[in-house]
Amino acid sequence: MAKKIIALDAGHGMGTLGKRCLRSIDPAQTREWYLNDRIADRVQELLGAYDCSVLRVDDTTGDKDISLGNRVRAANNAGADIYISVHHNAGINGGSGGGTVVYYYNDSEMRAKAQRLYDAVVGSTGLAGNRSSRVAVGNLYVIRYTRMPALLLENGFMDSTKDTPIILTEAHAEKTAQGIVGFLAAELPLRKKDAGQQAGKPSGGQNGSSLPGRKEVYYPAYAGKKTTLAPALA
Repeated sequence: MAKKIIALDAGHGMGTLGKRCLRSIDPAQTREWYLNDRIADRVQELLGAYDCSVLRVDDTTGDKDISLGNRVRAANNAGADIYISVHHNAGINGGSGGGTVVYYYNDSEMRAKAQRLYDAVVGSTGLAGNRSSRVAVGNLYVIRYTRMPALLLENGFMDSTKDTPIILTEAHAEKTAQGIVGFLAAELPLRKKDAGQQAGKPSGGQNGSSLPGRKEVYYPAYAGKKTTLAPALA
């Protein structure tokens, strides 16, 4: 059986304008890219235990905000089996609402998949959405133009007095990544590698990086210097 290919997308880039936490809640105004990348890196690391391939379609250094067209093109050209885009939301404007939302592109089968991703992530994190639609149709480029099932996860609000203190934590990122991987393992499905096939995984610490102004360590997808993946730049 062919190895499954998972296209994984940490939304935006480090310097994308306006994508950051609300200053009144997070004085450091942590950028969305850090939150997205922290989760995507950990998802990629956890998927190392499974017999699958992961294609990062974003710039893993954060230096460049890869165009949506190039992200989709990379996934389509690779023949990916599923596309997962990790984001964090905004629009509460300092209120207390928010929570998790999963977007899909107008298809009953995809709605069911989106609900399963929502259930897996919220079952792990406990950050339930209080929007009118926790699973919603979205006319978003990366879920509309991909040729494989594609879902976009908005993992809490960066301008919510409830969500922001939670989404800034390493513990929440870890739980989110575990929820995403649990969903992928069941959905595709994925087979775990034999013990001898599993490469040693980085454990954070000196190999990790910190969110700006924060002591918590986040886990890179691999040890050593992060690199931009060429397929997304083609």
